[in-house]
Formats: sequence, structure tokens, C-alpha cells
Amino acid sequence: MTDHSIKKFPIINCVVEAWNYIKEHSKMFAAFVCANFLLLMIGFKLLGGMGSIWFVFWCVFYYWFNCFFFRFYFDRKPYWLTRKVFDSLVPSTKILFLTLALATFLAYLPFLPLFLGLPVDVLDEYAVGFIQQYVDENNIYDLIIQVILLFITPLIFYRPLFAWISSVIGRSGSLRNAWRRTTGNYWRFFCVALVCNLAAVVIEYVDKVCLLNGWGELVIGSVLIMFVNVYVAKSYDFFFLEVDTE
Repeated sequence: MTDHSIKKFPIINCVVEAWNYIKEHSKMFAAFVCANFLLLMIGFKLLGGMGSIWFVFWCVFYYWFNCFFFRFYFDRKPYWLTRKVFDSLVPSTKILFLTLALATFLAYLPFLPLFLGLPVDVLDEYAVGFIQQYVDENNIYDLIIQVILLFITPLIFYRPLFAWISSVIGRSGSLRNAWRRTTGNYWRFFCVALVCNLAAVVIEYVDKVCLLNGWGELVIGSVLIMFVNVYVAKSYDFFFLEVDTE
């Protein structure tokens, strides 16, 4: 793809288009928000979140719910029972593997010197001076990991996400094709990721200040998640609308 054919992602225009779509389909959007809220409530309140073995099965159902939304948005029938959901596991597995592999590497990186055969006194000083102070007590390293992941999100998540949507709606799930069509937009995708992260932080803060015990996060988060889904769908329209392999 040449510089002349690079499509610059219109962040604000997609927000406007997403908002207009929601206004035109307000009842449908409200239904998806309510369904999303019920699913989040079941997963994080009734099942107890990731601490429960049943949460794994919940993740499968929630994955299917998101597949249903994008098939519904792009009017790809059947919306629910279709083998395309299983086809979408290929790009989604790659996204999950890249994200988990990078997060795991960053999480264990501070402990790497402990296995390099350094002198005992050096290791003791490192363990007390760095790991205890910056990893265990102050969580500074956790913040560093979050910042690093934020900068890498456009590469390992946002752009590959388009390949996943393509697979869900029955098009090519090629990561290379998604990468090629969205090239030249790193900082635009970074801005989107930054805004989404800031919104999540604000929602969490409001929930804690108002002593809502997580219910505020579920309610507001349900609306935000579905808005982001619509926004991502509009973004996909911008890059892939003219492509139809069916």
C-alpha cells in the first residue's frame, strides 16, 4: 500500500456516526446494553469473577454474545447459531496469545536477574531495593506495564481486532490484510486506546467515591462497552466497507 492510498482514520467522524447510529436504533442499543449488563452481573457478581471455575464458561458465552452483536450490526444471518463463530477463534486466539505473552513477559521481567547467577549480596540488595520497593509495595512497576501495553495496544489488539470482525461476519480473517488496510494510523489508534483507558479509570474512580461496590462500573461500563462496539463497527466500515467476499 502506497502513501497515496493510506486511509487516515477519522476518529471524531466515527464517534459522530456511532452516536447517530445509536440514536436511530435506540431500542436495539438499549436491548444490547441490558443484555450486556445482565451478563456482566452474572460473571462478576453472581459467579465472583475470575476466581470461579464457572467464569471460564461465562467467557465463552460472552464471546458468543459479542459475535452475535457484530453479525447483527452487519446483518449477517443467522445471527446466533453459525460456524463463523468458530472460524473467528483463529484471529481471536492470536490476539489473546500476543497480549498474554507480552503481559506475562513484562510481569516476570523484574525477576529475571534472580536467575542469572549473580552474587548473593547483589541479589539480596536487588530483591529488597527494587522488587520490594517498586513491585510489591508501591505497584509502580504495574503502572509501567500498563503504560507499555497502552502503547502496544494499537499493534497487538486494535488493528488485529478488525481481522476478528472480518472472520465473524464471514470474510477473510487475515491479520496481514487487516494490518495492510489500517497502516499509517498508529497514533490515531493510540488516541482511541488512551481515551478508552481514561474512561475506564474515571468509571472506576466514580464507583469508589460513590461507594457503589462495583455496581456503578457494571451499569456505566455496560453502556460504554456497547458504544465502543458500535464505534469499532463504524471504524471497520471505514476501512473495509468496499470489501465483500461473500
